[in-house]
Amino acid sequence: MSIKRIKDESKLIAKYKIKAGKRYYFHVFLWDSQESFDENTVGNIKGQSAGCVNLSPWYYKISKSGTEEKRVQPKLGEVHFISGKWTTEIVAHELCHALIHRLRTINPTANDVLWQEKGSEETICYEFGGWMEQIYRLLWEDDPKKEIRK
Repeated sequence: MSIKRIKDESKLIAKYKIKAGKRYYFHVFLWDSQESFDENTVGNIKGQSAGCVNLSPWYYKISKSGTEEKRVQPKLGEVHFISGKWTTEIVAHELCHALIHRLRTINPTANDVLWQEKGSEETICYEFGGWMEQIYRLLWEDDPKKEIRK
């Protein structure tokens, strides 16, 4: 599912960026309500989805000789959460979707990780761990759980 290019960010609580590799990234959004989330994402069940990932497409440039060259934009996609609805499981779940897209589009690839090529498994595990820690901490800062606010 591709991203919605034009968004109404008036109901956006926070926007973050997570790096993937050296030059790629995902934007992460925290929306103030289910309604603003539904209006600014694509491919979700309105009123039901608690988070989502919308992915940026990539394409192949084919030369006259038939050589294929994969072209991937720096922005790999977007991860979206809703204020008061995110949990550890939802954050990990959505970031896992982002990780899978990262593995299919840039190096190291999923195949590199599966076959443990040149430390690729460690690279991916550290990157995912960093994403999880970064986003979970930022969500807690910008949208602390109600029961903790007392």
